[in-house]
Amino acid sequence: MNSVIWILAAVLVAATAMLICQFVRLHKKEAKMMEILGAHEAPEPVLSTDINTAAIDQFLYDKCCRYMVEKRPFLVDRYSLQDLANALFTNRAYLSRIINQYSGKNFRSYVNYYRIMYAVELFRNNHSLRIVDMAQLSGFHSNTSFYQAFRAVMKEPPSHWCSRVRKHSLNK
Repeated sequence: MNSVIWILAAVLVAATAMLICQFVRLHKKEAKMMEILGAHEAPEPVLSTDINTAAIDQFLYDKCCRYMVEKRPFLVDRYSLQDLANALFTNRAYLSRIINQYSGKNFRSYVNYYRIMYAVELFRNNHSLRIVDMAQLSGFHSNTSFYQAFRAVMKEPPSHWCSRVRKHSLNK
C-alpha cells in the first residue's frame, strides 16, 4: 500500500511540474507579445485548453494521413473533403482547417500529393507504364490536372521525370 501511495505522489509531482513549466512558457510568450504589441493592445489569454486542442488537432491530422496511406481513398477521381470528413467522423470545416494548418496545402493539393506519390510508386514498379495510364490509375479525372499536380509536387513535368527514372534504372 505504501508503494502505491509513493507512485501516486510521484505522478502527481511530475504532472504538477509539467503544468508549471507550461504556465511559465505561456507567461513568457504572453510577455513577449505584450512587448511586441505595446501596452495598449493585450493579446487574447491563452487557455490551458489550447494546449489540449493542439494535441487533438495533431492527432486528427496524423489519423488523416494514416487513412490516406492505408485506405487510398484518393484513387476515386471525385473524392471530396466531405467524403474524408465522413470517414474520419469529423466535420468538413474543421478537417479543412487542420489540413491547411499542418500540411500547408488546401484539400485538393493535399489529395493530389497522395495521388502523385501513388503514380510515382506505380511507375517505379513498372517503367513501361504510360503517363496517361499513371494519371488514370492514380485517381485523376483529366490528364491536364495530372500534369499540373505532377509539376507542383515533383517540380518537373512527368515526361522528364519518367525519362530520368528510366535512364537511372538502366544505369544500375
